[in-house]
Amino acid sequence: MLHSSEAKLGHARQARWPALALTVAAVGLAACGDDGATTTSDAGEGGEQIVIKTHVDIHIPKGGPVPGHSISDGTVLAGSSIGDAPFCRGGTFSDMHQDDPAIGLVDRTFSCPDGSLRIGFTPGVPEGRTQAGPWRVVSGTGAFKGLAGNGQMEIKYEPGTGASKGRETFTGTVTP
Repeated sequence: MLHSSEAKLGHARQARWPALALTVAAVGLAACGDDGATTTSDAGEGGEQIVIKTHVDIHIPKGGPVPGHSISDGTVLAGSSIGDAPFCRGGTFSDMHQDDPAIGLVDRTFSCPDGSLRIGFTPGVPEGRTQAGPWRVVSGTGAFKGLAGNGQMEIKYEPGTGASKGRETFTGTVTP
């Protein structure tokens, strides 16, 4: 089981391109409401709940995303946590487009004061301004080394941004 102390966690822990861009954009974004809804997943016995709230800026290059190239970046928002401890206070992230079934379409790296956390996800078909899909831990460094887990993500695109900005919420369970 993860320790909840901040000492352990640091202070946180052409025609087809528009459709692909929307899918990739939606993958990186999730709803950032405080509606209390939390989705958990089975990451093993003794896991801790994880909630990651973000603001994402999506910048798909002209001609569509290219595997291994940047597609978005953003910031970790207050209210993000692992168990009772804050996750990645003051953190940022960057996303690379992937075409790897083991990772997903989006390969995200959170850069935190006490290490980095890499996750992969692929959003589903958009429903209005919302997209959702599964995510999983790929790797970690520092306080996140050896972390395993998975869950669900949801993004809500900001009105008038054409799916280029949004709020995401990643929920799930992680184990050390």
